[in-house]
Amino acid sequence: MILYHLEKWKYKELWPPEGSLHADGRWNITGQWIIYTSPTISLAKLEILANEINLPIKRVCFTIELPDTIDVYEISKKKLPPNWMGKPYPTGLAKLTSEFLKKGGLVMQVPSAHSFTENSYLLNVRHPEFHQLVKVINVREEPFDTKLKWEKLLHTVLV
Repeated sequence: MILYHLEKWKYKELWPPEGSLHADGRWNITGQWIIYTSPTISLAKLEILANEINLPIKRVCFTIELPDTIDVYEISKKKLPPNWMGKPYPTGLAKLTSEFLKKGGLVMQVPSAHSFTENSYLLNVRHPEFHQLVKVINVREEPFDTKLKWEKLLHTVLV
């Protein structure tokens, strides 16, 4: 299984990333050490763009490899509250992650709020075999096209 994680340039040498230790997300509360990943770079970019006000600059892409035989804990849309895609994030989503972490899983598949047919994958950094099973096979710059943020483009035209 190949997954992708986008990170700010200044954290390009920090593995595993620690963002979820310091901030809440849709699927975590502060202190739950997970890594948000996507099966495609384009979905990883979409997830970043949805959560940034300005166009992200200086990002790196971690390409991550896991064994194809890995058990994946799946969260279906049927288990989710009707407002699961909303903001502020429903607290029930982080509770699902808490259950996953208590069960000791390594990979949790969750629906993407930004693409109805795709999923994101959360990696449990505290899993006892994390460093043996989760391998970073590449880290490289991943630029964003300036046309992806119309506000930025409009600001440039008006100034």
